[in-house]
Amino acid sequence: MEARERASAGPAPTRGFGPQAQGKDAQTVRSMFDRIAPTYDRLNHLLSAGIDRAWRVELARSLPDPCGRVLDLCAGTLDLAEAVANEHPGAEIVAADFSLEMLLRGRHKLPRVSLFVADAMALPFRDGSFDAVVCGFGVRNVADLEACFREVRRVLRPGGTFAILEFFRPRGALSRLFHRVYNQGVLPAVGAKVSGDDEAYQYLADSMERFHSLEEAAALMEACGYARVEGRNLVFGVASILKGVRA
Repeated sequence: MEARERASAGPAPTRGFGPQAQGKDAQTVRSMFDRIAPTYDRLNHLLSAGIDRAWRVELARSLPDPCGRVLDLCAGTLDLAEAVANEHPGAEIVAADFSLEMLLRGRHKLPRVSLFVADAMALPFRDGSFDAVVCGFGVRNVADLEACFREVRRVLRPGGTFAILEFFRPRGALSRLFHRVYNQGVLPAVGAKVSGDDEAYQYLADSMERFHSLEEAAALMEACGYARVEGRNLVFGVASILKGVRA
């Protein structure tokens, strides 16, 4: 496994978005994910009643086929990388995350995938290295989303696809109600009980409420130089897919 990490000061997050809006620096967030790595997969599937698997498959199927060399950004325990590998057997997949423990927990799923410990705002890859970049439930944990979008654009080849699966801040009444109940009750309580880590799952709940809406993230993606930007809600806007192509 290749473990490379580049520190990135990066500009401050805009308008109170991102982990810094919750008073969390990069090292604190990384430590939280390291701590919850042993129970992360079990809790993801439990808290979503297993539907998170279908969401990842849907994102993987939305990629061009063949999709060439793919970077799974904020890869965690490689669930999304695994979905991409299953849907696109010929793809060459690289996985990057700032938490080494998360990557180690997931490496058995795809033993041949190259793993990198890396900052999403300062990736250790050459310009135009990838045909596609995917990110599942990870961009909420980036301190500066604009810097992340521009860095992903740098490592994409012209015409390459960036596809995100995320819990964006909802705007519809039904999805806002669901998020409020889920974030204030279900996620912190169940997450703390199973993982034993109150702080980490309260942070994850708060991160959903403090994040961009799908529309805001789409506008930012366009401003960062992506074309054919499109967003699509899943299950009444509980989760969403956002895609763009490097112009």
